[in-house]
Amino acid sequence: MAETVFEVILVGDSGNIARYKPDPLMELLKQHLPDAYPSAVIFLGDNVYPHGLPEKGDRLRADAELVLQKHYEAVKGYTGKVIFISGNHDWNKGKDDGFDYVVRQEKYIEKLFGGENVYLPSNGCPGPKEVPINDDLTIVAINTQWWIQRGFRPIGAKDGCSASSEEEFYALLQDIIDRNINKKILVVGHYPIYSYSLHGGKFKFKHHLFPLTIYRKKAFMPMPVIGSLLPLYRKYIGAPEDLSNLRFRELRKNLKAIFGRHPNLIYAAGHEHNLQHIYKNQVDYIVSGAASKSTYVRKGKYGKFALAAKGFFKLKFSSDQKTVAEAWVVDELNAQGKMAYQAELH
Repeated sequence: MAETVFEVILVGDSGNIARYKPDPLMELLKQHLPDAYPSAVIFLGDNVYPHGLPEKGDRLRADAELVLQKHYEAVKGYTGKVIFISGNHDWNKGKDDGFDYVVRQEKYIEKLFGGENVYLPSNGCPGPKEVPINDDLTIVAINTQWWIQRGFRPIGAKDGCSASSEEEFYALLQDIIDRNINKKILVVGHYPIYSYSLHGGKFKFKHHLFPLTIYRKKAFMPMPVIGSLLPLYRKYIGAPEDLSNLRFRELRKNLKAIFGRHPNLIYAAGHEHNLQHIYKNQVDYIVSGAASKSTYVRKGKYGKFALAAKGFFKLKFSSDQKTVAEAWVVDELNAQGKMAYQAELH
C-alpha cells in the first residue's frame, strides 16, 4: 500500500457548534488531527451562525466570538496548515453589508492565529488563491459567495484582488490548473457544484406536504398541493443560496467546463448539511458540510455516497498520486468516531 504523504480534513458549516460544552464534531476532529505526516484542516465556510461576526456592541457579537474561539481551540497546537473560507452566513447571509462582516471575521480569525494568513481568499476577493503543497498536490481556494453577494463586492488591484473581472477570474483559475496539470488539484469553495440535497433541489414527499419542515424539522403544518410550490421554486428558480440560482448557475457552468478538462481534480464544498461523494465527467465532487447538523440527502444518479450525519471527509493523498476519501461520523460510543465510507478517487 502506498504511503500517505499528505492528508486534508474537510470541515464544513461548523458555525453552530456547542458553545458551553465540548462539541462532538470538534472533539472528533481533535482525534483525527495527523501528526505523523504533513496535513491540513480546511473549514469550508459558514464558520459562524446565524449572521457571521457582527460589529462590536451587537447583541450577537459575544456569541460569534465564542464560536470562532472554539474553532481556534480545536486546532490549537496542531502543526499542519489551517485554512478558512467564507460561506453565505459569514457574509451576513448575503445582505448588502456582508462585505463588512466577512472582512471583520477574517481579521478576527487571523488575529487568533497570530497574524497568519489562514483566511482565503483574502479581503473578500473572489480568488482564485493557489496554495502549493508539494510536488504532487496544489490546493486552490475560491470564494463562491462573491458571485451571488448583494452590495459591495471587491474586485481588482484597488481592492487587493488578483482578478480584475469575472472573466479574469476564470482565466486565472485555468492558468493555475494548466501549471499544475501533472499534480492532484483540490479546489475548495463553500457552494457545491452538484448536490442531491435541499440546495440542489432534492426534496422528500414530506417537504411537499409539510413545506416548513425544509427549514425546521418539526414544523408539521400541512399544506397539501400549495405546499409543493416552495420545493418547486427551490428546484427550478432558487433562493439566493440554491444551486439553481441564476447567478450561481453561471458560475457552476463555467467551473464545470474548466474542471472537466483536468482528470486529477477534486472539488470540495460545504453548504449542504450532509456528506456526499459525487463523480461526474471525470471529476470527484465532495460535499462535507455536516459539522453542526444533518439534513436530508439521497444518493442520486452520479452519487457514490450520501449520508445525513454529523461528520467530515478526509482526503489521503499517497506517494503514488492516488487519493483515498474517507467519511467519518460522530459515534457516541467511540471517541474516534465511525468510518462510514471509504473509496479511492478517480
